Amino acid sequence: MEPKTTLTITAFFGLIFSLAMFVAPEFITREQFPDAEGQGFADLVSVRYAIASLILALVIITFHLRNIEGIAFQASIMRGYSLAFSVVCITTLVLQILGKISAAPPILGTGIVAVLSFFSWRRLTKDPGKN
Repeated sequence: MEPKTTLTITAFFGLIFSLAMFVAPEFITREQFPDAEGQGFADLVSVRYAIASLILALVIITFHLRNIEGIAFQASIMRGYSLAFSVVCITTLVLQILGKISAAPPILGTGIVAVLSFFSWRRLTKDPGKN
C-alpha cells in the first residue's frame, strides 16, 4: 500500500476516535469503565477530553506527513507508525484481556493501522525502485 494512502486511512481512523471522544466522552467512559461512579467517573471523563486532543494532534500531524517525499523518509515514517500503533494495540489488548477496560474499537482501529503501516514500510524497504 502507498504510504500516502496508509497515512490518509490512519488520519481518518484517528479523526473518528477523536471526534467520538469529544462528542460523547461520558458514553465512551461508561463503556470502558462501567463500574466508575462519582468523582472517579468525572475524572475519567476529563481524561477522555485530554486523550481526544492528543489523538487530534496526531491526526493533524499524520495528515500533513502524507506529502513527505523520498523513500528513506517515507520508510522511516511507516516504520515509526507500525511500531507505535503496535504498542498501543498490544497495550489495549492486554488491558481488555485482563478485564481492566472494554476496548474492542480501539484494538481494531490501532491493529488495522499497525498492519497497514507495516505493509507500507515493508513495501518501501523491499522494492525501493518502484516507489
